[in-house]
Amino acid sequence: MKNLIYFCISLLIFSCTNETMVTKNSDSKAVTFIIDLAVNPDSKIEDLTQFTKEITANVLEKEDFCLEYGYYISEDKTSITLYEKYIDSESALKHAQSFREGAFFDKFFKLFAPNKFIITGPVSDEFKEFASENGFVIDYRNSIDGFVR
Repeated sequence: MKNLIYFCISLLIFSCTNETMVTKNSDSKAVTFIIDLAVNPDSKIEDLTQFTKEITANVLEKEDFCLEYGYYISEDKTSITLYEKYIDSESALKHAQSFREGAFFDKFFKLFAPNKFIITGPVSDEFKEFASENGFVIDYRNSIDGFVR
């Protein structure tokens, strides 16, 4: 019985330790898209809401390499921030190719006009070439400091 009590106490103590792995941001392979979009004046909020639900469901279903994906709308409903995070540059390229060739591309640009497209993280030359060939104007940014938990 005494051994059982020691075992339970040990288990409780060791299970309560919260070791979170911290990686220097510059060592992370993750690639993040931060896209500032203007809502086109003729776009209806109902159309935006329906579209974002559909495209989000599509990404969730088909892109297990996508870590985060979210649309954020301003209070006055005139601008959107699209935030996307991918495992690495290869995953980001797969997404970009799928988006460019997919059913959502034309509708996206009917609803939104891009103001600024920022990509953070280590992006491959192959990704940059694809983006340039397809008319995407991107501000690439690399880490100078930070961390990922």
